[in-house]
Amino acid sequence: MKSTIHVITPITTTGFRTEEDFNACERSDLKVTNSLLERGPASIESEFDEALAIPDTIRLAIEAERDGADAIVIDCMGDPGLASCREAVSIPVLGPCQTACHTAAMLGHRFSFITVLERLRPMLDHIVGGYGLAGSYAAFEAVDVPVLDICHDVDKLGGLLAEKAIKTVREDHAGAVVLGCTGFMGLAEVIAGTLSEEGLEVPVIDAIPLTIRVADSLVKTGLTHSKFIYPRPEKKAITGYPMPDLWD
Repeated sequence: MKSTIHVITPITTTGFRTEEDFNACERSDLKVTNSLLERGPASIESEFDEALAIPDTIRLAIEAERDGADAIVIDCMGDPGLASCREAVSIPVLGPCQTACHTAAMLGHRFSFITVLERLRPMLDHIVGGYGLAGSYAAFEAVDVPVLDICHDVDKLGGLLAEKAIKTVREDHAGAVVLGCTGFMGLAEVIAGTLSEEGLEVPVIDAIPLTIRVADSLVKTGLTHSKFIYPRPEKKAITGYPMPDLWD
């Protein structure tokens, strides 16, 4: 059985993410497709940005299901529109933050979250608490690099992330590290290697590859989110949003 996982990158900045970025995730039985928002923020670094991203994320999720996708992954660690998209479609919809944090708690008991900006601390505290993981949340760290600057000096970024990872494992006793921006994709192996050189054998979670594989596993085992918990919305008029008709 070949499955298609559609990744929605919930920003409007072209070139930040392309389908080629997911080549390493593909296999003979797994295809990954990708889309960007037509309407929304250039990047997501606040609750405000996230709110602006949600309507078009929902639209793309509905269209992906109708185009034959088997599951959807939202390409942002804020998991924008996760619950809304689950209400709108029947195929699995996964958020990388929820997936990575639960996996980190499973593998390391207590985990730390390293992301782009300090201003995201309250937002992340709220997200982790909402996922029932406050007791497993060791610490929050930020490298103070805006999302759209991530690609400017990847080697320097990797060094900053490694420094934060070493610090939080030693000082906060984190048993796992979550890379808290999907723009950090591809850096986990280097950071885990640096930790290992320091005698710290700790898993470092690259959320997007993990979430794509989990989505694929759900498809292949015939599982999806509960429609008892995420029921389809009642039919009503929607004004001002270019949204496909859910009730066609």
